[in-house]
Amino acid sequence: MDKDVPLVVPEINGKLCKKAKLLANPNCTTAIALMALAPLHKAFGIKRVIMSTYQAASGAGAAGMAELTDGVNEMAAGASTAPNEVFAHPLPFNVIPHIDKFQENGYTKEEMKVTWETRKILEVSQDLSSARIGS
Repeated sequence: MDKDVPLVVPEINGKLCKKAKLLANPNCTTAIALMALAPLHKAFGIKRVIMSTYQAASGAGAAGMAELTDGVNEMAAGASTAPNEVFAHPLPFNVIPHIDKFQENGYTKEEMKVTWETRKILEVSQDLSSARIGS
């Protein structure tokens, strides 16, 4: 994320579009969350946000969906667990608190991306946890 490139959610800070030749948009999780948080921040001055996201297996693409489908079928047929190559752990009937790679601070890259973007747009502190779920 470039500090000189505005990160824009049009309904929140669209006025930045008038001043810049280059714009960026945030992660979809950030954009959706900020649609609820920005009006609260404007009205009451949010100082800190604690957010959890639960993201679908489809976010890992076709390979992730195939692994989930195959694993569900295997477990429905009696297997005690499912193989995993796409996900860090077997996903069927499970929630995995692991999206992307872990960073030195113990958070995943996905968690940090949403944190950095929220801080840039709203100028607030934020803690975030993200989990992958079968859906």
